[in-house]
Amino acid sequence: MPKNQKILISVILFLMIFSIGTMIIIKTIDYLATETDLESFGLVLFARVTTIIGFFLIIAYAFLKGDFRNVEKPKTDILELHEKIEEIEKKKREKEQNKQ
Repeated sequence: MPKNQKILISVILFLMIFSIGTMIIIKTIDYLATETDLESFGLVLFARVTTIIGFFLIIAYAFLKGDFRNVEKPKTDILELHEKIEEIEKKKREKEQNKQ
């Protein structure tokens, strides 16, 4: 992967983590200032953090698996498959016409 792409991915990842972290901190301060029930706060915080961790684990898994290396491959595969299907259908039509 070129250095420019690594820098861009790092910056985007940092901005995402920073913005989500800032949102969680702001919501935490707001919640603690208005509510006194820590049990419900813990539940909300746990749900948010597990959701974020799950999202990042899915992205990391896809990245490490190589799903982002060649994003054009599925498109070309589908186009090639479509061409093969059209050829097969054309041959079937020609056989049917020859039978008649």
